[in-house]
Parts: sequence; C-alpha cells; structure tokens
Amino acid sequence: MTSTPPGCSSTAWKNTARNRAPARRTGRNPSGAPSPLTVFQRSTFTSMAITIEMPRLSDSMHEGIVLRWVKKIGDFVEVGDHLADIETDKAHVELQACEDGTLTEILVPEGGSAAVGAPIALLQSEFGASTCDCPPCPPVKCSPLAARLASEAGLNPGPLKGTGPHGKIMAADVRAAIRPANGPARRVQTPLAPRDTRHATRVDNFYLYSLEANMAYLAAISTPIAVQCEKLIGGRYSLFDYVVRAAVKACISEPEWLAGDAAAELLMVLDKGEKYVFIENASGKTIYNIAMERLAAPAAGPPPAGSITPNILLCDSGVNVEAQRTVLPEMPHSIISIGGTTPKTGIEAGRPVSKLILPVTLYVNANILPECKASKIAAEFKTLLENPVLLLL
Repeated sequence: MTSTPPGCSSTAWKNTARNRAPARRTGRNPSGAPSPLTVFQRSTFTSMAITIEMPRLSDSMHEGIVLRWVKKIGDFVEVGDHLADIETDKAHVELQACEDGTLTEILVPEGGSAAVGAPIALLQSEFGASTCDCPPCPPVKCSPLAARLASEAGLNPGPLKGTGPHGKIMAADVRAAIRPANGPARRVQTPLAPRDTRHATRVDNFYLYSLEANMAYLAAISTPIAVQCEKLIGGRYSLFDYVVRAAVKACISEPEWLAGDAAAELLMVLDKGEKYVFIENASGKTIYNIAMERLAAPAAGPPPAGSITPNILLCDSGVNVEAQRTVLPEMPHSIISIGGTTPKTGIEAGRPVSKLILPVTLYVNANILPECKASKIAAEFKTLLENPVLLLL
C-alpha cells in the first residue's frame, strides 16, 4: 500500500491519485505532460461502436461465408474501403465499409459463415463534438461507391444534391460533379449507339464490330420452349436459331442493307465447317421454321461454287471466316462469327447478377452502307440477342 506523503492529507492524496489515473491510461509522456493527440481525443471526440452485419446480396441468400479479411484488427477503415471477401451461393463479392473507424473486433473468422443480418465485425467510430452555437450539420447520406469516387477525386460530397432515395448521394451524382473539371464524359450506352459499337474497325471493305451479348435472359426462357420443341419437331432449338433470327431482323432494319436483293438469304456454317445450312427468304421465317430447316439439312460439305448467293454468312466458333468468304461468288452484305458462351458475374444496382456472355464479331459491307447505319445494325443486333422476347414477334 502506498503511504500518504508528509504534509498531505489523506483525502487530498486520494483525489490526486484519482486524477492521475486517467492520465496514465490516455497516453501521458514520461515527463508527465499530456501528448497533443491524447488531449485532442479527450476534448473533442466521443466514440461509438458500429456493428458490421452480413449483407443480403441476393433474394435467395440466407447466409454468407467470409473468405478473407482484407483489413486486420487495429486497421483504420474509411468509407468505401475493401473490408472482406464474401462468398454466397452465386458469387464472390467485396464487402465495403460504409463508415469510417477502427476495426476493433472480428466476430466471424475467415472460412466462417453467418446468417444474413448477423454481426461479423465491430468498428469503433469517432465523431467530433461541436463547440459552436450553430445547429449540428445533418449527416451526409452517400452510397459506398459514391464515397469512394469522391475520395479519389478529392471532392467533398456534402454540398451535392443526391438523386437517390431520401436524397442519398449516388455515384452518378459524384460523376456529374467531377465531369466539368475533367472534361465532357463519354456518351452513355443507349440501344441505338452502345459504347462498344459506336466506332468500327475498317477491314477489307468491311466495318468490324466486336460485341459481347448477355444471353442470360435467353437461357432463362429457352428451357420451357425446348421441352415443347422436342414434342413438335423431335429436336431442340439451338442457339444458332435465335442468332439467325436476330441477325436477319437487325440487318433488314435498315432498308438500304438489301441493296436491291429481293430478300435476306443466309448461310450457316456449323460443326467446324462440316455442315452447311442455306435458308432462303430468311426474313419471312420464324425461329420454328429456321430450326426445322437446320435439323433437316444433311451433314454435307460446302455447296457447289456459284449455286447460292447468300447476303448473310453465319459462322460457328472454330470456322475460318476468311476461307468461307472467299468461296462465295459474291461478297455478302454481313458476316457474323460467334464464339462460346462464358458465365460471368456483374454488379447491377448494387447487387450481383449472373451473366452468360456470348462474344460476337459482326462484319458489315462498307460498299452497301455508311458507318453510321452499319453501327445501328450492330446495336440492334445486340439488343435483339439480349431481349429474346423481341425475336418471337
């Protein structure tokens, strides 16, 4: 037990010891003088614990797995920082911080799972206490992506007018505020002029367009259709049947594309060049008619030279487009080469979305159409592939 110093009353010594204890806990220097950081925290800040919960990333999600913690205990976290990687039954998603603070506790370790809404970590956030008589400023409602964009651009999002729910500042609001300083933004993708089809590459009197069409909607509706198809025609619709219908509708959407021809005629080259299917008057045929002709066509080699003059050439993946083009008596108006579909995961409206990407290369004859109208055909082609209901009309 510490004795009372001479000349000091017991009560005074207890009060002195009581006053010294907080100073030792809050970071006194060895000399006894308080450090500036300690005084600043004690005089103007109060702390608040923030619970980080397992987010709901899809309507069917009930729990998630923490694959990896990017931030460690004791790390300072800012709004929009990558906290952890979360795995759901459909995708891997980054968990971003929505508040500033220090990560003080990790409740779910790496590899652990938690139900939606369950706490997985704790942040210790500090808020300044105002010393003026003016009313406190309302908190800034800002989405994580908008906060990250504003931080990268050095922009204060407070004065911005939010267009989100209840005035929340969204990423588009921050981009609009940054745009005047960085020059005009690129055009937003529209059905008539999507970003990846505005400019074509000129190759051997052809305008070349490289597209990526999301076939997820087609895959969703094609399963019940395929079941009925087997009953009617003894086989299923193929991806090529939908692509043929989309190609024909896109091409004839520009009247000048026919260039005097009576109708659209299409040649399909399938199975790595081992099967050829010629469809006459393709513009007047439905997906059902196209599928019937494809299934009835024999697995034979190319047709005799000069026997057909298609104005659309459709090639499967693995088929040499140049070799097929040179054997035709006339240069087709359009050539389409498709690849294999690849599943991907994207983010739309803040939620993960499963996509099925089909790479497509489209050639439009530059002797038939100017580039502006060829670009419209490319945009219409992609729109039809991504909205398969239009193909059934």
